[in-house]
Amino acid sequence: MRPTPRFAIRMGAAALAVAAFVIAWFAFFRQEIDPSVVRASPTTKSEPQVLFDKWPQDRKPDLVLVVTGQMYGYLQKCGCSSPQKGGLERRYNFIESLKARGWEVVGLDVGDVPRPLPYTPTSQQTLTKYETAMQAMKLMGYKAVTVGKEELAMPLLQALTKYTVQKGNEFPRIHAANIANRGEFPGDQPGGSALTESDVITAKTGLSVGVVGVAGAELIQKGVDRDVKYNPDTGKVVAGILDGWNKAGQAPDVKVLLYQGPFEWTDPGTNLRADAQTAAKGFPQFNIIICKTPDESDGPNVPTVVEGVNPDTKQPSASMICQVGQKGQNVGVVGIYKGAKGIELYYQRVAMTDEFDTAADKEAGHPILKLLQDYADTVKDNDYLSAMASKKKLHAAQARQREAAFVGDAHCQACHQAEWMHWSTTKHGHAYDALAKVATHPSGRNFDGECIVCHTVGYEYQTGYLNEKKTPHLKNVQCESCHGPGNLHVAEEQENLKKRRGHTHSHAAALSPWKVDGVGAMPTLQRLEAMVKEKDRSKWQGMLTEAENKVYLRVYELCAQCHNIDNDPKFELAAYWQHVAHTGLKKK
Repeated sequence: MRPTPRFAIRMGAAALAVAAFVIAWFAFFRQEIDPSVVRASPTTKSEPQVLFDKWPQDRKPDLVLVVTGQMYGYLQKCGCSSPQKGGLERRYNFIESLKARGWEVVGLDVGDVPRPLPYTPTSQQTLTKYETAMQAMKLMGYKAVTVGKEELAMPLLQALTKYTVQKGNEFPRIHAANIANRGEFPGDQPGGSALTESDVITAKTGLSVGVVGVAGAELIQKGVDRDVKYNPDTGKVVAGILDGWNKAGQAPDVKVLLYQGPFEWTDPGTNLRADAQTAAKGFPQFNIIICKTPDESDGPNVPTVVEGVNPDTKQPSASMICQVGQKGQNVGVVGIYKGAKGIELYYQRVAMTDEFDTAADKEAGHPILKLLQDYADTVKDNDYLSAMASKKKLHAAQARQREAAFVGDAHCQACHQAEWMHWSTTKHGHAYDALAKVATHPSGRNFDGECIVCHTVGYEYQTGYLNEKKTPHLKNVQCESCHGPGNLHVAEEQENLKKRRGHTHSHAAALSPWKVDGVGAMPTLQRLEAMVKEKDRSKWQGMLTEAENKVYLRVYELCAQCHNIDNDPKFELAAYWQHVAHTGLKKK
């Protein structure tokens, strides 16, 4: 709450002395805060999943495929709330649980392993993260990964140099059957390439699985990496591989197509379908097709089955299309059984929940936890965090007034004493310590820009947080994290006091961007509590006035930049607001 004109005038010459006292007192108060406020939210355990109850119980599968894709660089759940899904640690533990059943497991991935997010400080961190993910998949027993848009964006040659070229003929191999100039990406595969056309994997049971990975028409049209040239006829390439297997008398028992494209897509240029379903109809020889999942989707619980006629055997066939979900939050599991009547396939999607967390007595020596810690140490040792200095963008307030800058909470607390005191007791007020002192698996996340962006002030913006040494005053989620850079407001208030004139507030108004034409406030806590009690969310909007609803949605959008579906899947502003509400915005 800004001071009234009368209060501003009465402060007079004593203003600086009072402010100095307040700052000193509050600095002492901050040191006395109960450290429990920085701890993660109480863990909410997920219900155990019922796994494989529809699969044959009287025999083991001849082979189990774990199918994934579109990880987009999510190596590990962030850990800021509970429950969260995903993480390589959990995936490894899950695969180990399958092996503990006596099952042989092979991993296949449809690509888009990395993602250079907007706030990733440097391409070197993206490459390091990609290498870590590939090393993890190697430990899990993955055999094949296709090339997606994100690998091409690195670009592809850099990605291959970071892992595949170093590891030579080791798994997982990079599958790209319809890249025409594979020879221009040197490596140990046939033809001297780092890229693989196809593989036949033989299980210990004798079951053979043929794997082909291709880019779909949608990816090819994007032309992400100009150094990659695609064969103009993908169908001809795939047909040639199938024919080659038959002529060699080595036709696999099960054929898998890793289709780097969507389940459903129509070419806007020709208005013709060119998607995973089209591939299944064109090549019914494939028993399993793995494809991409629409944005923000977990993927369906059951696969889509496309029926046809196998041209090799002239017998009816069925292709199972599996959409694998994104960000490693779920995996698909295919059980392959070879019996007297032929091949039987069973499928289940499994969420990577806390059910697959590492037990405390198993953490020491855990290979994935070690790999993740090595990654975090590399990020810290190379100071990738500070590389953001050359990539910072303008905050919306800075786009309007270029001189706007972040100054830190010490400039806020002298006038906004009650608000600052309440904030200092919240988790926002200790968000940096949540990374620096609390976070594990791995530790050191306060040196990672992908984490720090939500635990400091303005990391991605000009004049915002850079690192602990240069900008310690911008640690934690402070006033300016929501209100925007405040130096102009501070200067205006100081000028008011210095000249003993009436209060001006042109810059103060700009620090409430969620208001409509400068007017509006969040609903009362009583109103929000009533909303939380109403389980039918379709009725929520009717519980607010039009003005309140506009402000509520704008504040929600601001909060959701960090409290998104991945970092905080249970976030609901109506329930959370009571923890951060302060007198400047709260209705009486």
